[in-house]
Amino acid sequence: MAGVQPRTISRKPSDQTPSVRIAHVINAQGLGGAELYLATLVRSAHERGIEQLVLNPFARPSSSSFAEHVRPVRHETRRCDDLRGYPALWRWLRARLATFRPDVIHVMLFPATVAMASVPRVPGAARLLTNMYGAGLRVAPHGRIKEPLDRWAVRRFDHVVAISDAVADHVTSRYGYPASDVTCIPLGWEGTPLPHTMVPKRPPTVVCVAHFRPEKGHAVLLEAFAAVHRRLPEARLVLVGQGPLEAQLQAQVNALKLTANVEMTGPVDDVWPYLARADVFALPSLSEAYGIAVAEAMAAGLPVVASAVGGVPELVDPGVTGELFPAGSHSALADHLLRLLASPELSRRMGDAAKAASELLRRERSLDRHLQLCERLASPHRSNSGGK
Repeated sequence: MAGVQPRTISRKPSDQTPSVRIAHVINAQGLGGAELYLATLVRSAHERGIEQLVLNPFARPSSSSFAEHVRPVRHETRRCDDLRGYPALWRWLRARLATFRPDVIHVMLFPATVAMASVPRVPGAARLLTNMYGAGLRVAPHGRIKEPLDRWAVRRFDHVVAISDAVADHVTSRYGYPASDVTCIPLGWEGTPLPHTMVPKRPPTVVCVAHFRPEKGHAVLLEAFAAVHRRLPEARLVLVGQGPLEAQLQAQVNALKLTANVEMTGPVDDVWPYLARADVFALPSLSEAYGIAVAEAMAAGLPVVASAVGGVPELVDPGVTGELFPAGSHSALADHLLRLLASPELSRRMGDAAKAASELLRRERSLDRHLQLCERLASPHRSNSGGK
């Protein structure tokens, strides 16, 4: 998801969630799906009176947007640009955690996972890892180095939260992590979708919400849309997001002579208006541990055409709520897009089914389960350490 405004969660403190001190460690350099989920979790826990600390050990100037989303919870940062800075980073993490004395240390995203796994254990604190990558780590830049590091790091944690069954299978089968110490909690979606009836008449429109990174497969989508454009010259493609491949993708748009038909929005504060002005949602990812953008598109009442990778097949029911295609196949993607754009009735029927299915994917359920797990993990450690 490209970005949303922080919102206050209207939730009274729960008598069922006893106080627990949670330290969150994440390398948040922008606002992707992991960062937005953590921000929502932090605000939900704050509403329940849970004391928290957010540590960002790989901060950049762009991290300021994440800091705004976790207010008023304390957010501390340190910049580390290369391996030479790791010793100081480890000392900083160890000192901050020793001062805060958390019951649970909750870690998200690969660099933070490896960094935290390298820090000596905090006495009395359970380590909880939310694994965001799964098999997708292999196709990420330097994946051959990252996956062995990830496998080593995971074993330094007491429990893993897998965001999809695909991630859970990867952690248990490929990493050999005990299945009894893995809990599957999908990220879910939040917000208020806009009804399509509010949008004036427009050309057939495909929308994609994803950061411009190699694993998101935008180049495949552009090749597919070029084929769609040849059959439906009036069709439009809206790419919502930003990222390191922006200039490269713009060059591809120009080379395919699609400048008049492709809009690149840049970062946005609210994705719902863009979803409301579309007919089909496309996600051509080469890897996708879960697919928050898919869940949001379903909530907006859009049929989803996505690559059959990671956790996406757990969300999309082919022929019912959308279609799946082999990752990297721009021809299969083009065929699905043409079929849906050419048949508004089919698109509307699948979109209605997707919206109904999305009700089971609301984020509130995930937040409750996540915080209940933190409390369960904290209890024995508090007892063993004599309480706080």
